[in-house]
Amino acid sequence: MARPTSVSAASWIWMFTALFTTFTVANILTATEILVVFADLNAGMDDLPPGEAFSWFGWMLAIAAMIAMAVQVVAAVKLRDGAGWARLVLSVFAFFSLLGVLADFTMVSAWLLLAANVVALVLAYGQSASEFLEQRPNTLVSA
Repeated sequence: MARPTSVSAASWIWMFTALFTTFTVANILTATEILVVFADLNAGMDDLPPGEAFSWFGWMLAIAAMIAMAVQVVAAVKLRDGAGWARLVLSVFAFFSLLGVLADFTMVSAWLLLAANVVALVLAYGQSASEFLEQRPNTLVSA
């Protein structure tokens, strides 16, 4: 069976939403560094200053977002190739976009990501997509 257009469209939407994560990473890094500089959280501390700890937290959050972005891009490509597990992984990422909206209702970018993920979910779980993914052999090997 040829790959349905809905699977291709869902895959591309999820790739673009993953690449949109780079803006989130930039925002995380900028916000943590600006807070450290302007709040002067380093004053009077001997051990690890709170400002430095906050900065490290921002970097760890940014690295986690970049790893998640890479996983999402790989899963989107695998979905296009017919891997059924990729649809489940991408559904989990769509759930995280819902959490982003719940974290701050005023962020337009979070609403756009949620809308894009909903469209991709509808396309990926449609009848033609489900038939295509069920016909493909399972490529995971059991241990």
